[in-house]
Amino acid sequence: MAESTLRRFKTLYKLVVEYKNIGFLATSLYEYLKLRSSLNKSFIENRKGIFVFRLPNGLRAVVLTDPKYLRTYVVTYDEIFVMDIYDRLRDFMPNEHDVVLDLGAFIGLYTLKHYRAERIFAFEPNPISYTLLRSNIRLNELENVKLFNYALWSQSGYMPFYEEEFLAGGSTLIPERRKSLHMKKFMVKTISFDQLIDQRIIPAYIDVAKVDIEGAEVEFVKGGEKSLSRGCINRMVMEVHKKVVNLKWFYNKLKELGFRVNYKISGYEMDIIYVIHIR
Repeated sequence: MAESTLRRFKTLYKLVVEYKNIGFLATSLYEYLKLRSSLNKSFIENRKGIFVFRLPNGLRAVVLTDPKYLRTYVVTYDEIFVMDIYDRLRDFMPNEHDVVLDLGAFIGLYTLKHYRAERIFAFEPNPISYTLLRSNIRLNELENVKLFNYALWSQSGYMPFYEEEFLAGGSTLIPERRKSLHMKKFMVKTISFDQLIDQRIIPAYIDVAKVDIEGAEVEFVKGGEKSLSRGCINRMVMEVHKKVVNLKWFYNKLKELGFRVNYKISGYEMDIIYVIHIR
């Protein structure tokens, strides 16, 4: 009991040091606990370390009971099904005729929300999250979804991936991002967007892309300049992690590639931008 309490205090201390904003942290934790309580209504069963939840659209999702995975599920569920952070504009909501790209899929909640799209290509580098993603697609018998255990980067190869202690979804290729919360690192496969198009791994035209790649936005753009400039992605909703992204370079590059920012949600650590290719 004492060991568990000490571990929690150490985690809280790390979070306070990392956030440097106790008010923001307190609000975040309060919203997490409130939403976690409300999820009891959608809870279906506990299968030896795995929770099964019923989503608002009737599909099911499995997630580990490990706190860093469960907390990520709660936060991601809130973003996708409650706050609709990727669906604020009607034109950016995938329909049944759209080809969709889900970058940084975690366990697939965005993909499961928009499962009626014509085709979905979902990428998740974390091997544990990817296993859960694959389980969720199989559990719901979705035949229009194709999965990839890759991280998007400026080139293909292998890179160290830093797993966050408190929030599995905060794991990243960027060592500077929330460095004090990194618990361990392991190697993951990387690939560039241009290579995905050139090697015909995904279609040459994507209607809607959701990009949540934890600080790797610049490298994603660098590795996709040729395809992005041709309009291979028509509409993107992208998280921009302001503490590790050169914002001036990034927004100038998007404009140079033919994208226009239609809408922005400003946050403490990141912005969420809705961009459309206009040439």
